[in-house]
Amino acid sequence: MDIPDHTFVVIMAGGGGTRLWPLSRRCRPKQFLPILPDGQTLLGASLRRCAALCPPERTLVVTTADQVAQVRRCAPHLPIDNLIVEPVGRNTAPCIGLSALAVLARDPQGLMAVVPADHFVQDEAAWLMALQQALATAAAGHIVAVGIRPHRPETGYGYIQLGPETAPGVHLVEAFVEKPDAERATAYVQSGAYLWNAGMFFFPARRILQEIERHLPPLGAILDELRTHPSRTAARYPEAPAISIDYAVMEQLGRARVGQEAAIRVVPASFGWNDVGSFPALCALHPPDRAGNHIVAAGAPPPLLSGAHHNLVVAGTRQLVAAADINGLIIVVTDDVVLVLPAERAQQVRSLVELAQQNGWSEYL
Repeated sequence: MDIPDHTFVVIMAGGGGTRLWPLSRRCRPKQFLPILPDGQTLLGASLRRCAALCPPERTLVVTTADQVAQVRRCAPHLPIDNLIVEPVGRNTAPCIGLSALAVLARDPQGLMAVVPADHFVQDEAAWLMALQQALATAAAGHIVAVGIRPHRPETGYGYIQLGPETAPGVHLVEAFVEKPDAERATAYVQSGAYLWNAGMFFFPARRILQEIERHLPPLGAILDELRTHPSRTAARYPEAPAISIDYAVMEQLGRARVGQEAAIRVVPASFGWNDVGSFPALCALHPPDRAGNHIVAAGAPPPLLSGAHHNLVVAGTRQLVAAADINGLIIVVTDDVVLVLPAERAQQVRSLVELAQQNGWSEYL
């Protein structure tokens, strides 16, 4: 399947999550870390992967002003004019709106493939096929999501409820569903009628701006002003509402109907997707050793382990990490922080970050 004409890839590379702290920090979130098995960054892998969709001159990376240097380090060959800079991060709805303005300025018929920079894809051939299907559908004027067929009950993701099939491999969306509890997540997976929402969206640039104006008028007004007066971005963009495109537009379209049809479509896919949103997710990228330990030691000496089983050890420093007779732990060592916690309590990282904030230890965040 060919890529439609006028296609642009927009890679969202802003944000600063806390779930991989202390490995990731506000100034250096996970997309800039060399955490893949070959030492590559998630952003670097995204750029390489997206080269199959369109050439570099039609690949845009959007990030915040304080992360520009990190993007340039990971993407030295990206044309400087293809770097879209948000004065401050305002979540994905303003980010996508600003990107749509950049696409329209280059091509009034621009078609956008919006993908996060910080996700991992195992089967890139299957990924490409799914995105080609989504872009072909978007080229007909539709807003399209790519959803991941779930293989476990997951409470950390939003879900997309499948509607009827409108074309081979393309379905209407019945609804976007917020992160469920464990019981509902199990029911979703067992039903076969729900997908994980992976945050990948496809649409004509003009169409998404129309939908933002319709469903989020305050942001629409700011974007309309910036379309004709881009020099006002630094002053006006920080006033945009901080809201995700999912809440602002996609959930509204999931409830809307055009005649009797849903107003948004989805392409179900399976390609070894991993949002690398937790330390257990990082384990999936690094095969275990004979003792079941997962080792991430890019640029650091391999840890010295004796009698250790089923641990995750992340060495983000030149120091040697040594441990004996431990089981089921997460150990992360950086230049200024050492994190140790049971693997089954990985989500406690958030509470530790909050505690550091309460103590005023911003230098560690």
